[in-house]
Amino acid sequence: MSAHRPEAKRTSDEVAFEFGGRLCLDFTWTLRYRAVHPTDLLAGPERLVGWLAAVGLPAGRVTTRELDAAREFREAIYAAALDTVEGNALRPRHLTVINRWATAEPAAARLRPDGTKTLAVRRGHETAAGLTMIASDAIELLSSGEDRIRRCEGPSCSLLFHDTSRPGTRRWCSAERCGNKVNTKNYRARFYQ
Repeated sequence: MSAHRPEAKRTSDEVAFEFGGRLCLDFTWTLRYRAVHPTDLLAGPERLVGWLAAVGLPAGRVTTRELDAAREFREAIYAAALDTVEGNALRPRHLTVINRWATAEPAAARLRPDGTKTLAVRRGHETAAGLTMIASDAIELLSSGEDRIRRCEGPSCSLLFHDTSRPGTRRWCSAERCGNKVNTKNYRARFYQ
């Protein structure tokens, strides 16, 4: 029998970004382990730039003040989406933040000669343009009227996701992570009874 060794604590810079498929909700995933040990993956300006680049959005130099504003925006999206999950009215203070970002800095799509798309953004406003695109996605999702935003049923997970499954019965942010943990726990409980 091997001795139990606690997992070494990882810093937020070491935790990899993960994505669930819906831009605005994926942005809320940058605060991980909300329910048990909140870990902000946007620990510094470079992490925000890295996340935006990972999802293909414009990103430029970010100041500490801009990072704080982006975190406030992330939390407004999370709170509004959670209100939707719980059947509550959207709170004005969160809507103000989301709507402010929706009009912050537009990015215009441009077609390249090879048939691919690029985004045209004013120099120095790249990050604001990326966040504006996240706000547009949040507004589209929250105003859609569809009942497909879910909170993960994993015991220590609080991630929100957009359920795009055909029957609309998805329970976990990730079947591989949270779903597997729940299924393994249930199996062990049945097996060792």
